[in-house]
Amino acid sequence: MMMLRQCAAACLLLAAPVAAKQDTPRENLDCAVWAAYQLGDAQDEGTESGLAIAMALFIGLYEGQTGHDIDGALAQRVVQIDEDHVAALTDPCVNRFSKFGVRLGFISALLSEATN
Repeated sequence: MMMLRQCAAACLLLAAPVAAKQDTPRENLDCAVWAAYQLGDAQDEGTESGLAIAMALFIGLYEGQTGHDIDGALAQRVVQIDEDHVAALTDPCVNRFSKFGVRLGFISALLSEATN
């Protein structure tokens, strides 16, 4: 029975990215910029750590999609986006990062169950 649950959970985990909307490199770039802006305003270590992880996630997604380092694009995009645009990015970027957190929790539970 436990093996069946593990297989079902693994299938759900593998299907999740396929079912999800594919975000564009521009959306990942914008969320990396958003995270960088928020990181500069972080008031505590927990928030700072979370935003650093978010920034790393969005950088990784961008670089994985484009096959290029984000450095030049990030530097260029930072000067194109104003504070209003950054504020408008909050909901979509937080939503995407939250979904990633849920997946990490699911993976952690799956691995914990598999090792017990």
